[in-house]
Amino acid sequence: MMLCPRTHSPLKKVNVGKVPVFVSEACAGVFFENATIQHFEKPSERRGATLAAHLEKFHGERLGLDERVNCPTCTDTVMLRRFYSLSHAVEIDECPGCGGIWLDTGELAKLQSLLLNEKERALLRAQLIETHRPSEISGLPHINDNWLHRDNKISNLIDLTFFLTGD
Repeated sequence: MMLCPRTHSPLKKVNVGKVPVFVSEACAGVFFENATIQHFEKPSERRGATLAAHLEKFHGERLGLDERVNCPTCTDTVMLRRFYSLSHAVEIDECPGCGGIWLDTGELAKLQSLLLNEKERALLRAQLIETHRPSEISGLPHINDNWLHRDNKISNLIDLTFFLTGD
């Protein structure tokens, strides 16, 4: 039996669209086995919306988020605290052993609300490319220098990216 890493109460196994997740009814947290969180990231998909609605039934407090917790599966392994995405908005607990992810109360809904749609992703991609566009450095290359050929390949790749994103 798996226990909640925050309250140490039993986790309840719930199948959402044939994908098992483990819910803590005591604190409204949820544990995802390795790589299953990807099925619940998008609120527009039925699984994500169903799980978020199910978790709203429980009124959990955000208990001791500064405390490190052990993995419900690998009970002797302390989970790592890290940000889920580059936006640094949702901090999750991830087991370095089994790859399981623990989300505290409200974190799934927050993660879903921050998910970018395709148009927003394309805009962000174009901004990142423009920000990190290589600067022009001129000079005579060394006789054995392959950087000149590499620079041309990178420039061609960036030009292709701009063409594909429509900029």
